[in-house]
Amino acid sequence: MTATLLSRPASTVPAETVVDRPARVHVASRLWSPANVAIELTVVVPFYNPGPALRRTVERLVACLRAERIRFEVIAVSDGSTDGSEQSLADIPEARVVVSPENQGKGAALHLGFAAALGSWVGFVDADGDIDPQHLVDYLRIARDGGHAGVYADKRHAASTSGSSRFRKLVSVFYSTLVTVLFLLGVRDTQTGCKVLRRDVLADLLPRMCETRFAFDLELFVAAKAAGIEDFVGAPVRLEERVAGSTVTGRSILRTIRDTFVIFGRLHLSGQYEPPAPADQALLRATGSAQWLERLAQAA
Repeated sequence: MTATLLSRPASTVPAETVVDRPARVHVASRLWSPANVAIELTVVVPFYNPGPALRRTVERLVACLRAERIRFEVIAVSDGSTDGSEQSLADIPEARVVVSPENQGKGAALHLGFAAALGSWVGFVDADGDIDPQHLVDYLRIARDGGHAGVYADKRHAASTSGSSRFRKLVSVFYSTLVTVLFLLGVRDTQTGCKVLRRDVLADLLPRMCETRFAFDLELFVAAKAAGIEDFVGAPVRLEERVAGSTVTGRSILRTIRDTFVIFGRLHLSGQYEPPAPADQALLRATGSAQWLERLAQAA
């Protein structure tokens, strides 16, 4: 069955596990409904076989948000995990768990979590334990006080620190250089897994996005620039050594590079990331994004 949207504050909702069909990426039309006034921030936590790190991350996240008296909900999305880690959240009342039976990638898990979000702001953080969820509190404050479209973790920021391995740092430098050359986004770090965005920004961008793996983050910024949304602010992040094993492998790196060039092609050849005309926007809202993407394919 599909994820059920809740109408109560997350603090009053018992923990639940929802098993979804394989994640459908184009379900952003649910975000067009008004936010739940009782929830300021939805945090999506995608995970794949993180072991004990998942519970530690969610417990820390809940503690930080409670301490700041932020009205929130947590949606933890299993991307086909087989280690039973979702069961570790059963007694955390603020957390809803959505289980996708197939491993499709971080981007697919995020799409699935965003589709169930109720907050005025929507954020996400990796479950692996290398990013302190306290950053989400700081990013929400920056975004809210500045009226920004979103705030993202920027490991290139002068105040950032990193405990990542030398190999991961080298891969990061290479990839960020490639992204800069291809897209000229004005964003120094697209990939670090901690961001906060306005609900309406996600609702606008997600129907035109289709990446289901690590290139999701890049596609978000590419789609935003094509839509004329550039008010994103980079903020400091502290990266620790990963508590859980990394899902970034040589194969995933090569696939992300391939997906990066696919995004480049979509941007310049198909017009997929261009905002729809008013008439098409009305169609999109009325019938869903699948029809919009089908029309794009026919026009290409």
